[in-house]
Amino acid sequence: MLWIGITGPMGGGKSTLTALLRDEGFVALDADEIVHRVLRQGGVAEREVLQTFGQNLRGAGGALDRRALGRLVFADPVKLARLESILHPLVRAEVARARRELEGRGETVAFYDVPLLFEKNMQADFDHILVVTASESARRARVKARLGLSDADFDERSSRQLPVEVKEKGASVVVRNEGTRDDLRVEMNRALRALGITSRGSSPR
Repeated sequence: MLWIGITGPMGGGKSTLTALLRDEGFVALDADEIVHRVLRQGGVAEREVLQTFGQNLRGAGGALDRRALGRLVFADPVKLARLESILHPLVRAEVARARRELEGRGETVAFYDVPLLFEKNMQADFDHILVVTASESARRARVKARLGLSDADFDERSSRQLPVEVKEKGASVVVRNEGTRDDLRVEMNRALRALGITSRGSSPR
């Protein structure tokens, strides 16, 4: 099975590209969705995260407040590293299980949206890597609108990722996301053709 990583800078459009691939019938896993699953109320990581960072991170209804957790850890590299040490092994195990299942049912191509692909030196795990990106102004506006972050918050989080130029150099194909969702779909189809993929089930071996 062709295993293709999707990554890029914050606000570049990884989640939108993943959704468009799913619209076309492709299988696309999402690291953030898996993190959300293991952190949800009763999830395998919830108890350890609350024990480590404090019960005051429970929000309405008793569930973990992920935004409050994010504000806490992104302000402290030591806490961020501790959170990653809890979550990353669980995410890797879930992805490995899902990948075995996909191969077992005969899928010929699958995608995995993983924001820290380069930062965690995961390049060798993939057959190809799609980097989806946009201008800094576009990325900043999207993140501020979606997450309510300040410019300082955006700069802080971006500083923890490798420069965009480094990611683009490591890409099999770069996908530009400067316009509408339809524009991104055109870019996506161009990228798939560049990889020899014209439809689900048509991946080259």
